[in-house]
Amino acid sequence: MINSIVADVRDGAVKRFANYYKVLQVNRFASPSEVRASFRRLAKIHHPDLRRDEREEAHARMRVIIEAYRILIDSRKRAIYDLRFRGRLERDGNGGLRERLEKKAHDPYARAHLVLYDLVNSRPAAALDNYERLAKGNGNGGGGGADRLLSLLGYADCLDCLFLLAEAYQNRSRFRASLEHYETALREDLKWNYFRDFRKEILARIRNLYVRHLARDAVPAEAIGYYRRFLEDYDPPRGEKAFLNKKIAEAYLSLRSIDKAREHLAEAFRLKPNLAGVKKISRIIGYGREAGQG
Repeated sequence: MINSIVADVRDGAVKRFANYYKVLQVNRFASPSEVRASFRRLAKIHHPDLRRDEREEAHARMRVIIEAYRILIDSRKRAIYDLRFRGRLERDGNGGLRERLEKKAHDPYARAHLVLYDLVNSRPAAALDNYERLAKGNGNGGGGGADRLLSLLGYADCLDCLFLLAEAYQNRSRFRASLEHYETALREDLKWNYFRDFRKEILARIRNLYVRHLARDAVPAEAIGYYRRFLEDYDPPRGEKAFLNKKIAEAYLSLRSIDKAREHLAEAFRLKPNLAGVKKISRIIGYGREAGQG
């Protein structure tokens, strides 16, 4: 692998894609300590001082090795490299990858990649099991799994993993966990714009979790909290704001807080005077639609 790209670095820059993992003879899930150890081993083999009969070639090899090490040892540069060349890296071959990852599952880097591998290959139960083991090993135990993924995977892999984890949790009716991972994926995507147009789909799923699952299944006081959080955090369109204010009014009515119910129903009418589905609550709290327009 090194010899095949030596010619490309004679002028100081790699002119074509180089698989730096193969250059350093490590797997894509290699930890920083493994990257460092392999670099030191290869540097001893190819150092120009030890190759005096082929000094020019040795210099070129070392430049490739040093560049590969410079990228893979830096978590941010490695994430950018993985994102940019993801397709080519994957086409370089994954034969027996799951077995290798499973054997090294004690290593957090390997376990994180095993989670992603299983999610992509429709093994959500195994992925969630490994992911939750990874999260428990993060410092004080319990939570922190999403943060750990961010430190172990490149950005493209991490964002895909977060999305697929959210989907897996949602399919198992673990709605709070699903929401946490969709929101983390969305927050990180704002830095990289990886999902692009698909971001609308993530926002739609977040909205459904707040409104159709978490709020609907909660007691009125908790439901109000979910509706308000979505309103404050996501600034939905005017019609959606009217609908959510109507739902908040209904929740306050359930709590027999008539003044609060009227306040939010008035806001709903202000936002959308022709709002549907309000006859019953308007009659119960004695609120006329025309009053909301005043």
